[in-house]
Amino acid sequence: MLSKIFDSTTLGFMAAAIILFIIVWIKDASLAVSASKDGLTLFVRYAVLIISSMLIAAYIQVLIPKDLITSYLGGASGFKGIFLGSLIGGLTPGSPYAALPFFAGIMRMGASVPTTVAMVCAWGLWSIGRIPLEAAVMGAKFTMIQVISSFILPILAGLVAWFLETIPWFMT
Repeated sequence: MLSKIFDSTTLGFMAAAIILFIIVWIKDASLAVSASKDGLTLFVRYAVLIISSMLIAAYIQVLIPKDLITSYLGGASGFKGIFLGSLIGGLTPGSPYAALPFFAGIMRMGASVPTTVAMVCAWGLWSIGRIPLEAAVMGAKFTMIQVISSFILPILAGLVAWFLETIPWFMT
């Protein structure tokens, strides 16, 4: 049980946090205390967000009929599922803490890997929740060029995933 929680990545981050705390403490103890409070506040905020997101994903799994997911997004849905997955991903708002549990829940309900790949890719490239911020920061022209030029990429990613699933030796 503890080996699943305290893997090498977790231990590495813990060690880095302790080392950085010591460095900041040596520089100025009050800065170390202030930074620790900020870090713990951020931890609580994201812990609540992650728990809420996972609960929402679980509730969605209960509310959406599994056969609906399987028929429209499952393995037999083919290109139609990849296309729909791209649209769903692009229309999914939120941070990774909110979106990824949602996508994982849909995949557990029967969405195929290629469809889920398309969802995640579309969400990362042109999530509807991110576009207004991107336009405000990067400019409307850049945002339009980015969205239009990357529009086909989630579909291509889903098709590549579909192909990779057909290779018997891949990821076995």
